[in-house]
Amino acid sequence: MHFSQWLQYFQLNQNHFSYINWVEQSELTKEEKRKITKSLQQFQKGENSEGKNLYRFARLMKDESYLEAIKLFIKEEQTHAGVLGRFMRQERIPLIKKHWVDAVFRRIRTLATLENSVIILITAEIIAAVYYQALAVATKSSTLKSLCDQILRDEEKHIAFQSRALCVFYGKRSRFGKKYIRTFHSTLMTVTAILVWIHHKEVLAEKFSFFSYAKAVRAEYKQAALMITGKANTELLPTQLENKTA
Repeated sequence: MHFSQWLQYFQLNQNHFSYINWVEQSELTKEEKRKITKSLQQFQKGENSEGKNLYRFARLMKDESYLEAIKLFIKEEQTHAGVLGRFMRQERIPLIKKHWVDAVFRRIRTLATLENSVIILITAEIIAAVYYQALAVATKSSTLKSLCDQILRDEEKHIAFQSRALCVFYGKRSRFGKKYIRTFHSTLMTVTAILVWIHHKEVLAEKFSFFSYAKAVRAEYKQAALMITGKANTELLPTQLENKTA
């Protein structure tokens, strides 16, 4: 399954926010803060997960490299929540303890199989890969821009990593099963994208119209679908790992 490379990647990527130049004073204008507060609160909450159910499901893969990579993936997602939380505290934006959208997705993941749990995860990460582009241009804060840039780099790797796991499941399905899972994922992606636009329109509209947003989400989804179906590479190139040691 070649998850050993992904384990190495996550091991080398643990200090990926060490270059952030944190400041003591607020960087957001009053209007920027008003615009991004509710949206940022929800995404920060969504990044923060203990990952117990994902880890429990991951053990069924019976691949030690995958299991260890999942541990570090969960830790990386928690790091995203941590750095966003630090920025929010700097800006005196309250952290929220719960949100109904996050609660629904968490509930679905507890009832899912490993395959469905990863499909739900990758759907959220595809949305994140578009959302953080918009968040980066919604403010002039250099700190938030740097955080968004690094999270975007991480999310692209997360999509490839999750696609690798889904490719394993996809290869074991019948022709009908493959068609079913493609339809399920495409439908979930469409519904999620619409919900996110409704709830985060003010931030997303800083970079996208609804149609360009939908196009960007679809492009990310199509690339993931190519990897899941084995039509695009899901392995890390040696140079990508070498760059982490530089």
